[in-house]
Amino acid sequence: MERNAGTFNLQSGRVLRRPVKLLGSDGLPARRARIWTREKLRYLQKYAQAFMTAMAPKRSQGKWEHLDYIDLLSGPGLSIVRETKEEFDGSPLIALKIKPAFDHLYFADLNAKNITALKSRVSAKDADRVTFSAGDCNIVVDEVLKQISSRTLGLAFIDPEGFEVDFETLTKLAKKRIDLLYLFASGIGVRRNLKNALSVANSRLDKWWGGKDWRDLPAARWAAGKFSEEPSEKVLQSFVSAFRKKVASAGFQFQDEEALPFTNTKNAQIYHLLFFSHDQAGLTIWNNIKKIAPGGQRTLL
Repeated sequence: MERNAGTFNLQSGRVLRRPVKLLGSDGLPARRARIWTREKLRYLQKYAQAFMTAMAPKRSQGKWEHLDYIDLLSGPGLSIVRETKEEFDGSPLIALKIKPAFDHLYFADLNAKNITALKSRVSAKDADRVTFSAGDCNIVVDEVLKQISSRTLGLAFIDPEGFEVDFETLTKLAKKRIDLLYLFASGIGVRRNLKNALSVANSRLDKWWGGKDWRDLPAARWAAGKFSEEPSEKVLQSFVSAFRKKVASAGFQFQDEEALPFTNTKNAQIYHLLFFSHDQAGLTIWNNIKKIAPGGQRTLL
């Protein structure tokens, strides 16, 4: 997915940009990709693989009846670097290729054309274990969670463009035994849009945040003109930390306290990848995944 460095529509929560029609080599719609697109997807692939490797034996032992994957903003299933025409799998196709395999996968997107394209890219042998939905993720989540039993363990990947995912949606996911990978619009979302959001009595950010208390955070106070210096990365990080605490209070007992930052080609911070789980084992797996950078080299985390 392209991460536009512009502003967001404070009603829809989506990036304001001119529509760019990109087609893959198969003639179907594709998402524009940037360098950080591959990075986040590699972390998803590595965690999903480790998740299934660890949990599949427990499924056969009877601890879990099903192991499911949820992707509420799935896109068309293919990403493409517009400048080079390089193509690579999006999150839904990555999840479908994980072995041992997920029992069932739920793919949803607001854009019905994305779902039509994704259906065409899912092989016939996999179609029976996929549920496709076209609609608002904040509504579709209810239908998906109705299918998740108490003996199902899930992995959800929530990858918004901006602020379109209501906090209530994360709260609903927290009521099930689901590990959550969530892309948080920290840099381009928070830094560039706080001032405009503050001027709106009932901003889209209120639903995204799950309340109005974000207006009291240091970054918001800067945007309101209460101090002159532009907020440092540390101040923006405090915004991320406050959000993590809110999600944890919704029901996720374990979380990554060192959220993964993503930067653009100018080394400006744009997003953080957050991890939440109900189980220490999930956090342990994630922390081990983080030690291996997207390119494969081991870091000193």
